[in-house]
Amino acid sequence: MPTIDREIRTGETVQVGDYQITPQTNVFKIRLPGHHAGLIWNRPRAVLVRTRDGREISLPVRDITRIAIWSMLAGGLVGAILVGLMQRKL
Repeated sequence: MPTIDREIRTGETVQVGDYQITPQTNVFKIRLPGHHAGLIWNRPRAVLVRTRDGREISLPVRDITRIAIWSMLAGGLVGAILVGLMQRKL
């Protein structure tokens, strides 16, 4: 049975002016037992911004690449269905 893990990883904090900026990612891992194989998928989650007065703000990151890939997949499926329907009517 494969092992499936999901975790949130925090990157290295960077000081920019009066702000401390820390990136966060979602990590999804699938490991196959008995093999040295698996899948690791990283995607951006958020950027944590800490101000000088101690306030912490979480700014979500929109993964444009993932949105584009899913849009292309959906377009391809719709196109294949339309071609199939057009072939039937001919």
